[in-house]
Amino acid sequence: MREEEVTKSIMNWLVAHGWEIICFDFPQSGTGRQLHPRDVSSKTYGIIIPDIVAIKDGKVLVFENKDRFVYSDFEKVYRLKNTDAYDDAWRNLLRGTNYSNIYFGIGIPNTMTNRKRALKCSDMVDFIGLIDEGGCLEFVSGCLL
Repeated sequence: MREEEVTKSIMNWLVAHGWEIICFDFPQSGTGRQLHPRDVSSKTYGIIIPDIVAIKDGKVLVFENKDRFVYSDFEKVYRLKNTDAYDDAWRNLLRGTNYSNIYFGIGIPNTMTNRKRALKCSDMVDFIGLIDEGGCLEFVSGCLL
């Protein structure tokens, strides 16, 4: 399953379960929303583009998706959830919504290898979303639903 398919499958699942998609980004498309950290003088340094941002019942889910387990993505998500550098960018993106919490996680295909490796890093993220070939999303580690 390619990263684009992971993103589409997760978005389809979220919409089918009542989540509103705020923004999304397909790999190499440049269609997503750029979030800039505060207090950075460079126009491009530190920019992040979430793969999916969705909201339901005041909960915001932020996905970083891949076609396989990638440790550096867990590190990236860990930094995002443990810094306030993007607080202004999140407030701007979520303006007009009624949110109470933002949860950061990883979306990857549900394979035995991905599952085992991801669960070893589960303390770095708020959730792990495993998507199977049929499009079913399973939340593991910090289940939010």
